[in-house]
Amino acid sequence: MRYFLLPLLPLLFPFVAFGQNAVSGKILDDQNQPLEFANVLLLNASDSSLVKAEMTDGKGAFAFSDLKKGAYRLRVVLLGYVEYRSDLGEIAAKTELPDIQLWPALNTLGAVEVTAKKPFLEQRAGMMVVNVANSITGTDGSTLELLRKVPGMVIVQDQIRLNGRTGVNILIDGRPTNYVDMNELLRDMPAANIERIEVVTQPGAKYDAQGTAGIINIILKKNVNLGLNGSLTVGAGYGQLGKYRASGNLNRRNDRFNFSASAAFNHRTSFEELYLDRRVRDTLFVQRNYSPNLPYSLNLKTGLDYYISENQTVGANLNLLGSRNNSTDDNRTSILRGAFFPQIDLTTTNAERRRSGYANADVFYQNKLDTAGHELNFDLSVSRYGRDKSNYVSTESALAAFPDRRQELPGGSWIAAAKADYTRPLGRYAKVEAGAKLSRAEVDNDFRSLVETAEGTWTNDATQTNHFVFEEKIAAGYTSFNYQKGKTEAVLGLRYENAQQTGTSLTLDSVQRRSYSNLFPSLSVNVPLPIMKGKVGLAAAYSYRIDRPGYNNLNPFVYYLDPYTFKRGNPFLRPELTHSTSVSMTYEKQPFFNLQWDRSKDVIQLISSQNDSTGAASGYSENFERYDHIGGHLFFPLNFIKNMEGYGGGMLYYDRYRSGLFDASLDQAAWNFTGFLQVKYKFSKRISAEANGWYRGRGVEGLMTTGDLFGVDAGMQFKFWNNKATLRLNCNNLFFKYFSGTMRFANLNTAIQSRWETRVVNASLTWNFGNQHLKAAKKRKGSADDERKRNNE
Repeated sequence: MRYFLLPLLPLLFPFVAFGQNAVSGKILDDQNQPLEFANVLLLNASDSSLVKAEMTDGKGAFAFSDLKKGAYRLRVVLLGYVEYRSDLGEIAAKTELPDIQLWPALNTLGAVEVTAKKPFLEQRAGMMVVNVANSITGTDGSTLELLRKVPGMVIVQDQIRLNGRTGVNILIDGRPTNYVDMNELLRDMPAANIERIEVVTQPGAKYDAQGTAGIINIILKKNVNLGLNGSLTVGAGYGQLGKYRASGNLNRRNDRFNFSASAAFNHRTSFEELYLDRRVRDTLFVQRNYSPNLPYSLNLKTGLDYYISENQTVGANLNLLGSRNNSTDDNRTSILRGAFFPQIDLTTTNAERRRSGYANADVFYQNKLDTAGHELNFDLSVSRYGRDKSNYVSTESALAAFPDRRQELPGGSWIAAAKADYTRPLGRYAKVEAGAKLSRAEVDNDFRSLVETAEGTWTNDATQTNHFVFEEKIAAGYTSFNYQKGKTEAVLGLRYENAQQTGTSLTLDSVQRRSYSNLFPSLSVNVPLPIMKGKVGLAAAYSYRIDRPGYNNLNPFVYYLDPYTFKRGNPFLRPELTHSTSVSMTYEKQPFFNLQWDRSKDVIQLISSQNDSTGAASGYSENFERYDHIGGHLFFPLNFIKNMEGYGGGMLYYDRYRSGLFDASLDQAAWNFTGFLQVKYKFSKRISAEANGWYRGRGVEGLMTTGDLFGVDAGMQFKFWNNKATLRLNCNNLFFKYFSGTMRFANLNTAIQSRWETRVVNASLTWNFGNQHLKAAKKRKGSADDERKRNNE
């Protein structure tokens, strides 16, 4: 199938003028997604002769108009699905049929060559889908780099912002990343293993309430084509550091089983340079830090689905990721105190040795109780993350002596979650959904800080060492009512969550307990407007969301980067609560213009503080009293030129932070503009090119005023060997501007600049082998994909 579902792009099907007698409806698949290009036949009831034939559009809709009064039958045929037949009875007026579902024909599908492709962007019910698997410029790097392909997402200094704000809940195959070192995980995971990225900016009641800016769900690849098939990929790149990767996947499917396995090895190097100029009274601290990232990672994934019957499926999935990273940060600090004081120069090396592993096992059961959408799903998932990390911090100076430090950071987490979902239709236009979820997570971090004495022995630094255990239990239930008639839709939902958090410092023999119980209402409405024959609509949505402080923010440990810079946790953080409201204009239900207003209480924000006596600066998270985020965005397609596809857009938001910090009153606000553009041009069936870029203007982030920055990527793709081989060449950050910012508040007077590896050239070669034919049934999306939605940015 060929989809063109960009947010501004209309579906190019002719308008059908309805007569006095008419029949219309919609064809859906077993996942309640629209089916395009289904053949809908209207037959005479008396002799089954053909009256009219239509093909469904991109929304799965069909319509027959100007019909004679009489009795009719309906027949729906689509390759790979069980044929649908129904007697419509007497048609004497305009008749709108209830949604029709087609079910996969597992035993009857023959081999049909796949020629269709997915667009880069798809707008589905309640979410935007970014199909990154075929991106020319995005798949040679890490997952963290690939996230920059998401429209409206900007990542700087490991801060992930969506539509201009933090608080993004990031999931991998529906599983949470908040209980692990998220940035390490995203940097180590190869982008070549990712199929698509789902963006949900206004989640309903069936989603967890965590994530005030929305949900990003990273879906890994899982081939479900018929027979035995797979692919192999090798790639290499170079900017200022060399990098290389190799990956492969294998799939075997028949009418009862679908088995898939994949492996990816990645050595994706990178670096970041951080420049800090801090003024402490009459003293200037000039700091220059170089941090390389040199990970070796191996990602293994396997899954097995068993089709008990047409209506029942069970399955299991296993995902493993291991990585190693040995690198040394180099920090140079100059302390200047006027003409009559000697300049103090320090050189600090921070040698890091890290080993980490992530494993997730998931089992599911799905039962379609009837063909009308009556469905029951169960899902159970267990995840384990382990890390063995150490740092050796050594400082040299001609005028001052600093003891060497050793920091040991072993840690790990266990996550277990279970969920049940139930869906029941209520007549022709309504349905009710309900579900329950239980989850438990335990994180164990044993931070040991050692200081070298003058005698050369290592002693424990009791002021820094801390063994911290964090436990979180969440019990939740939800219900939602869905109504859809024609182009009018409404969803009303209510979710209840009870979260129990316990933070225990075994070193200090102290316990912090927190309990949160909240109701989270949500509402969305989509109605057609009486213009352009109802193709233009108005959509409105409201949701109430929460960001609970994660274990990294609550853990009170102190982690030294150099003698004058460290980071720490804040055990007194409160959860952030957000009211989010949006109003959108839509065309064929695809939003192209959006206005949004968010108001957050106790917003969690990363800040800096400074000790004027010692000159030391620390970074930690703090609650701001209020944060307002007001603005909107506009999307537009670029498909008006032959052989070209793509999208563009812009966002304009007003951010205002208010709080009382350091015995001072903060009230900082600014407008911020973000623009993005992606274009793919097809020169021939085998040669295509892609270019994309983004720009973010000046703005504010908590205490910081930020400068503008941008990046531009470009690449080429060549196909050969009967389209079984693909060669990709690209350059990331061909044009760019680095991040800069300033902090001028209370006793803070700091200028910041961040630089990273740019103009990275990549090349990759992919070979597809085996049966490349149309899949018999769509890949199942597990019920727990909406269940473990928990992340703290």
